[in-house]
Amino acid sequence: MRKGLVLFGLLWAYDGLAATTLQDQLRELAEHRGFVIEGLGRLGDEPAGNGEGSVQDQIRHLLQGYNYVVTQAGPGVIGKVRIISRRGESAGPKSSASSAYVQTKRVGAHHQVDVVMVGPNSVARTLPLMIDTGASTLVLPTSMMSELGFTPEDLREGTSQTASGTVPIKIGSLRNVRIGAVSADNVEVSFIADRKLNGNRLLGMSFLQRFKMTIDDAANELVLMTK
Repeated sequence: MRKGLVLFGLLWAYDGLAATTLQDQLRELAEHRGFVIEGLGRLGDEPAGNGEGSVQDQIRHLLQGYNYVVTQAGPGVIGKVRIISRRGESAGPKSSASSAYVQTKRVGAHHQVDVVMVGPNSVARTLPLMIDTGASTLVLPTSMMSELGFTPEDLREGTSQTASGTVPIKIGSLRNVRIGAVSADNVEVSFIADRKLNGNRLLGMSFLQRFKMTIDDAANELVLMTK
């Protein structure tokens, strides 16, 4: 990885860690360093690992078999670690290149990146999408369905749980999605009513899980590497 996560972790040694499983070890590390950790349920029954070195080194070592995202609460302070998936798990075709290093744009606490999407009409559209590892699919407003060439026959009905409750959605598949030098075919997309999205478009896990993903929060950079 060209840069890796920039965490500025302070050296830390906690002799009281007596966890026997990786889940317990990460839970105790988060508790004693004051950061939030999400996705522990995605871990297996791995035993505890090396608990030495800086917080950055410990997280990198303990989660070396997983895709995860680290964000900062401030300079030198880890705010959250989100475990996304085990490396090697893939939901579809792999990328067209080995890696991509793409600058993101900060929108508040979120990262936005330009994404090239090709729908059933084979026309490429480039739009900024918000990176959202909590979204299971790529999410677009319903007003873009016809623009990308989707017909009723290309879509199926579904529902999605949002902050404002359960909403109806249309689910389809984009022929191709590209960010920088990497791309993936047959990426699931969900269309939600424009008024429900408030102008947001989301880059979710139907694309991101195809890759080993890192967000360098300090450098505003998304790193995607083939699995």
